[in-house]
Amino acid sequence: MNMDHRKRLLLSVGGVGILVACGALLAPQARIPKATADAGTAVAAVAERASLPGTVDLSPAALENVGLHFAKAELRPGVRPIEATGIVNFNARRLAQLSSPSRGRIVAIDVAAGDHVHAGQRLAVLDEFDLSDVRSQTANASAAVADAKAALDAANAALARGTELVAAGGIAQSELERRRAAVANAVAALKSRQADLQKWRGMQQRLMPIDAVGGHDGKAVPLARSTPRDSIGALVAPIDGVISSVGAAAGDIVDTSSPIMTLADLSTVWVQANVSERDASAVRPGMAVTLRVDAYPDRQFMGHVIDVASQADVNTGTIAVRCELPNTDGALRANMFASVSIQLPLGRDTVLVPDAALQDLNGQTAVFVPSGKGQFAWRRVDTGFAEDGMTQIVAGLPAGTAVVAQGSYWLKAALLKNSIPTE
Repeated sequence: MNMDHRKRLLLSVGGVGILVACGALLAPQARIPKATADAGTAVAAVAERASLPGTVDLSPAALENVGLHFAKAELRPGVRPIEATGIVNFNARRLAQLSSPSRGRIVAIDVAAGDHVHAGQRLAVLDEFDLSDVRSQTANASAAVADAKAALDAANAALARGTELVAAGGIAQSELERRRAAVANAVAALKSRQADLQKWRGMQQRLMPIDAVGGHDGKAVPLARSTPRDSIGALVAPIDGVISSVGAAAGDIVDTSSPIMTLADLSTVWVQANVSERDASAVRPGMAVTLRVDAYPDRQFMGHVIDVASQADVNTGTIAVRCELPNTDGALRANMFASVSIQLPLGRDTVLVPDAALQDLNGQTAVFVPSGKGQFAWRRVDTGFAEDGMTQIVAGLPAGTAVVAQGSYWLKAALLKNSIPTE
């Protein structure tokens, strides 16, 4: 056998081997049931169809059944939301650390942590060591004012009598001038005594007992009668708010540097949002903020950025952004976890449509636009950010165009049904 015959024989044997191997690989596919294969072919035909019918038509009865809702593509100032997690905190600017106005002993605590209180409400009863001395000084100053008033009245009477005597030649003019000077001195003395009294009354006002009672149990220790020797005073709430902590108890000796309790005004709260370094560089004070918490899944809270930290957290790689939000109903509470969305202005208007208007058609995002009576055309669109149930349309739909919102899914279903082969 010559060399050419050997080569042809080897090639023939190799070809047979390849065919046998291919047959072995294809053999399992031949065992797929015919019905399943036909269904898979139909689905693939729809999924891979390069083009769909441009419109879908609905009969009047079908239109009534699906109950379509329409909306217009809105043109709004463009923003890009920056998403972050955060924690609700007290507003540190409205957080009061309350201590005794003087050195003393706590007689009773009227409130507990978590209690809501009003401005002027008594929070604690204090035995203030300085209060009795202040009351005595106030009483002395009040008596001095009374004496100064009496002296002024006497000086005025002497001056009036001297004026009559000078006219009648009973006294010299010099005596009249002396009496006039005595009146001026009496006036100055009265003003000085009144200033002293005002000073001591101010100090007493700071330490003064509050007669109103009221605590978390509806009861309070009554205060002693206000006499110069009484030293029973009170700690009162300077603002409306909630008692966030109580750090003292009855019997404790306290002074002006000893915090007794902390009072927080919850009319506004702070939220610390942890923003990634990449996004934080674009955040500025004054930007709008939207907040959501698990406790109120159907509610959103609005606020604004007030500060961006000057350093990043080395452990998380985030930068703290402080936000302030109104909280008039007290719904937001300290230490709640929150989802924060910071609205970054884009500096241009953008088109927005409701999320419900968007449908996926064979891998393309599309909206349905009314094009005639019972007829709807679909348009491919390019989308951007999504926020508050609205999605940005980057391209494919001009502002003011009417689109199908609720019910657009039924138009998609009808469109795909019409595109399925009848076989």
